Amino acid sequence: MKSTGVIRRIDELGRIVIPKEIRRHLGIREGENLEIFVEGDQIVLKKYSKMLEYADFSAKLCELIPSSMDLGIMITDRDRIVSFSNNIKIDLDQSLIENRFMEYIQNRETYESTSYEKMNIGDYEIEGYFYFQPIISTMDCLGLIIFIKDQSLSKEEKQFAKFLATLIANKIDIS
Repeated sequence: MKSTGVIRRIDELGRIVIPKEIRRHLGIREGENLEIFVEGDQIVLKKYSKMLEYADFSAKLCELIPSSMDLGIMITDRDRIVSFSNNIKIDLDQSLIENRFMEYIQNRETYESTSYEKMNIGDYEIEGYFYFQPIISTMDCLGLIIFIKDQSLSKEEKQFAKFLATLIANKIDIS
């Protein structure tokens, strides 16, 4: 583990401030949840993603959908791709999403490309028409459903993206 050289005092309530530089470097935003682990004599903080708990469910959706529709699908949490259809070739370990994706998550906005475009996902460049649908839980926006197609998406496909986002959010809220 790499030392930062920063030492902080724990206050009377057991709180400690994570320095801004470290939060910025790790992409930890205000209001995000952290998981706390103990490994031997070390306390480990890890960004928590509710979406990762449902990666198997998301993977099943990504496996089923392209077989019935002519499109690619990716499901993200707030930082990375959680699952994707097999017609998209990326490595999940290298699948951090662009900062502009975070804007749609934070603002809970849909996005639709008006022309064929290229997007970077980690080290990968993906081309097509894109449609982003936020996955909005009762508590927060958890990530995005991203549809990728060789042509503009139909009204029905956009409605389907909204349905999928609602399905995932409801599954997470009920669990």
